[in-house]
Amino acid sequence: MNKYLNAKEYDIFSTILHSEEPLNVAQIIERHPNMTANIVQPSIRKLMKLKLVEVADITLEGNIFSRRFKPTASASDIIQKMFVDDYLHFSKLVSSQSLFSAMVQADSNPDKALQDIQEMEQLLQEYKGKKNAKKE
Repeated sequence: MNKYLNAKEYDIFSTILHSEEPLNVAQIIERHPNMTANIVQPSIRKLMKLKLVEVADITLEGNIFSRRFKPTASASDIIQKMFVDDYLHFSKLVSSQSLFSAMVQADSNPDKALQDIQEMEQLLQEYKGKKNAKKE
């Protein structure tokens, strides 16, 4: 259903997003030995087109120049929009309760799942507060 990223593109984006420093194609391949430059380079182009990553700098390693990539400042907003788009499609197929249940069950760490539930409860309370303030 995800019209934005396939599994490999998601893995590459996640690797760049969670890296402490910008990464070049060779460094991404080091972290994903099952991938080749023929997989990573088109994926990077797509991530750039979606404005999820950008060129951080150009480095010289030996006598080869390489671009290093980092997430864009707007990457978080773009990912959130992708999630909302997918949520809207899935919400036509299954109930909201089922979607929230699946989100919680997807996390194998019970403490993290509990933290997610508490954050959702807080968001719901804030939303209810805003709705009540508009009515008054």
